[in-house]
Order: sequence, then structure tokens, then C-alpha cells
Amino acid sequence: MKYLLTSIVCLLLALNVKAQETYSIVGSVKNQKGEVLASATVFIAGSEKAAASDAEGRFRFNGLTPGTYQVVVNMLGYESAKQNVILKNAAETVSITLATKTILLNDVNIGKSDRKKQIKIFTDAFMGESSNVKYCKILNPDLLEFSTAKGTLKATTSDFLIIENNALGYRIKYLLKTFSHQEAQDLTYYDGDYSFEQMKGTPQQQQKWEKARQEAYEGSLMHYLRSLYAGTTRQEGFLVYKIVSSIFPIVIETIPIPAEQIIKRSETSLITFRYDARFYIVYDKKKAAKPDPTHVGTDELNNLYYYGSIFNTDARVDSRGSFTNYDHIFIQGFWGRKRVADQLPWEYMPPAVDHKN
Repeated sequence: MKYLLTSIVCLLLALNVKAQETYSIVGSVKNQKGEVLASATVFIAGSEKAAASDAEGRFRFNGLTPGTYQVVVNMLGYESAKQNVILKNAAETVSITLATKTILLNDVNIGKSDRKKQIKIFTDAFMGESSNVKYCKILNPDLLEFSTAKGTLKATTSDFLIIENNALGYRIKYLLKTFSHQEAQDLTYYDGDYSFEQMKGTPQQQQKWEKARQEAYEGSLMHYLRSLYAGTTRQEGFLVYKIVSSIFPIVIETIPIPAEQIIKRSETSLITFRYDARFYIVYDKKKAAKPDPTHVGTDELNNLYYYGSIFNTDARVDSRGSFTNYDHIFIQGFWGRKRVADQLPWEYMPPAVDHKN
């Protein structure tokens, strides 16, 4: 019996070690001539992991759990590059080549008052609509280059925007690829890659930041995707409804859809979405705890619920809520209002998962 117990303990320890195994992404950076590039900025998009390539153009990221990662490289004089890496059960090696950047001279002269207005429009649309916005500051707005056409404001940058988020305690380096804002329709589209660095503060500031981070996390897209992966969406307060008609007023079915009907799991520890359809997702712990209606009906929504989001994507998602290999993502409503000012790195974990209502 003693030997049997010892064997069981050893087996459990072995399983625990296996569950916590981490791996590395190693790689190199070169230009189109095959020359190694030293001191290039290399980071994993959406994370706190960033480094510079060494004298031989090499870089390495350790301590990564299985999942999907986007490795981004940026260097002055070159076009930035991004490569998707899926970690399964071994380290992965990547080789990234940077193309020389074509420099376009901007001969458009914009008055100070016009530029000030453009920066405000950009900041409002880029940062989002939460209370965290007023605590965020772009430290180098001079990098922003604007253009306007047919009521659309467009913006680009040649290097990282540096953003200090004093609400959540992060310094963000944002490599903006594209930005457009149609003021008349209040439509914003932007894309880019970014990394996080935790700011240093007093114990009181750290405590305040931790509380704000948890508030930003609860009900967020990251929270939803993680709970979807774990199969705990209902327990964590999320309800998913089928959209019958996406033209306002939006029509939804009254009975929520079980999470497992929406996704399928693969052998690569990723989940993918089964349907190319829009869903209405509500974050409401009290409502999620109540029984569902007994008969399928429909409801018209003239206005989206405050914590309601319309969501559609064909992405593949890992346990951290990181997604990749997608052709489109559509977000409207609550998640659409939560932008850069409410973003958290993939390393963030809430103090505890509360399944109580």
C-alpha cells in the first residue's frame, strides 16, 4: 500500500509538472540582403515581453505556455514585420526578414489649430470612452501624421507611440499600422501591434492599479474568450444570443446559446468558431444565474444593453484569450467602447475567478 501511494503521488507530481511546462520562441532578424540586424526591437504583441536583437541578430523569449503568439519586429529604416507562432509541446524557431522602408515626403502643411483638433479627434477615438481615458497620455504626439478625405480622418506613425496609462499602471508602446475615423457615422477602425511595461509606483498606487485592472478585465473581450476556452462563460456571467436580424432594431432569440455550440476544439490546444455569424453577448452575472425562458422567442433591441456587445470573428483562440489567423473581427457595443485605455497584457490574471452571483 505504501508503494501504491508513493506511485500515485509521483504520478500526480508528474502531471502537475507537465501542465505547467513552458517553452521558448527563438529567432533571428535579417534584412533582404541576408545581413543580420542588431538592436532591432522584438516583442510579442499584446504582452510584456520585449527585447532587442543581439549583435548576431538573435532574440529569445522564454517561459511561454502553449498557445498562439505574434512576434513583431521593428527597426528604424525598415518596414515592421510580424510572424505568427503556435507553440504546442516544443520550442519554436523563427527567421524574420525586414524590407527596407520607402520614405515618402509629406508636403502638406497643416495649421496648428487644425492639428490640435485632429489630435483630439484621434485621441478620443483611439483611447475609447471609459473613465480611464482621462488618465492616459500620448507622450510623443508629434509622430502622428494625418490626412483627410471625404470626411474621414486617417493617421499613421513612423515609430512607436508611447502612451502612459496612469489608470491601469502601464506604459504602452503602440506601433500604429492604420487608423481611420468617420466623424459623421462615428465609425472608427484601427490596427497595430503593441507591448506593455508595468509602471513603478508607491504601494498605494500599485493597489489602486490592481483594482482598476480587475475592473477593466471583468466583462472584457479577453475575459469572455478565456471563459469560452475554459467552458465557464455562464458561470462567469456571460450570455450569448443568436442574432436573427442585425439591422436596427436588432432582433435576437430569447434563449441563450450554450458556449460549446459556438466553438470547436482542436488538437493544438486552440478553439475556433463554428459559425460565420454575429452573436449578441451580454455580461450580467445576475441574469446569468436565472433560469432561461422555456420557449424560444425573439426580442427587439432598439439600444444595446450597457454591457452588451455584438461580436463576430473567425479567429483561433488560446487559453490566454489571444487570437490569431483571422480574416475579420467585428465588435460593436460595450467592447467597441473599450479601446486602448482599457487594454491589458496577456500576462494579466485576475486575483480570483468569482463564480458567485
